[in-house]
Amino acid sequence: MTIQERLKCVTPALATPLKKDGTFDPEGMTKLVKYVMSKGMTNIFVLGYAGEVLAFSREERKAIIKTAREAAGPDALLIAGVMDDSTRLILQHMEDAKESGADVALTTPTDFVHCTESDLESCFLRLADEAALPFIIYNCPENQHYIEPELMNKLLKKDKIVGFKETSNAAKIQQMLLNLDKDTDFIMMSGEEFVYYPAMALGVDAFIMGGPGNILPAQSIEIWEDYKAGKHLEARDKYMNMIAFLSELYFGLPYPTMMPQIKAVLELWGICGRWMTHPTAAVSDEHMEVIQKLLDKYQITP
Repeated sequence: MTIQERLKCVTPALATPLKKDGTFDPEGMTKLVKYVMSKGMTNIFVLGYAGEVLAFSREERKAIIKTAREAAGPDALLIAGVMDDSTRLILQHMEDAKESGADVALTTPTDFVHCTESDLESCFLRLADEAALPFIIYNCPENQHYIEPELMNKLLKKDKIVGFKETSNAAKIQQMLLNLDKDTDFIMMSGEEFVYYPAMALGVDAFIMGGPGNILPAQSIEIWEDYKAGKHLEARDKYMNMIAFLSELYFGLPYPTMMPQIKAVLELWGICGRWMTHPTAAVSDEHMEVIQKLLDKYQITP
């Protein structure tokens, strides 16, 4: 089975469990990997934006990937984020990821300094020539750069580039699909849970998701499998229920990103701690009680 075929599923973009002092928690990572795999996940993605990738040193990244590989076993497809702010550093992280047990890498463009379209093309062409692993391009809303369809068409013709992840609204997904060369062998992925069902209808091949991948792995797979089986109404109803819960979890509390809330749920379930990399605040004790009530309201259990 090719990498593209193995990617045609739902993959969790895992949180990175931390101890209260902010250091990596290998025991928590092991529990989290085993939890999502027990719910049916066959691929694992570590060190994405949901995994706080840019907060970790080179050695910490290697430890996170190695721990995930050991927990997942040899047969799981392991994807590792390798984002950084120069082509050289991304290539270095790819080498480290391969040595640590990853099968596939994923990266955004560099971000700190603004790049021209020519700079972006040069970055990814060099990565395609020198990368230690096959990799996925990530059009991420947190990154200041966006790979437009014309350039994406060029890049996807490179053997090392196996696909791309488009975390955006349905309109952008549609425009990308309309403008890509259908004869090119690639896979398009989405990472936005709030367009999960609409993206399937548009023809997205696969999903890498943070929130649902960590705390709703079985439900995410059920929606995917129902849709693929032609049970579109059942898939839609489950998707709408999932979105109702996630909307309250993400937007009903005063945290600017979803990950403090996701880690809070994982702590309530005894999988790992709620701790974030400083200075991002973890969920307060008061709000932990609010989240437990929300889980009870939607009858969500581990």
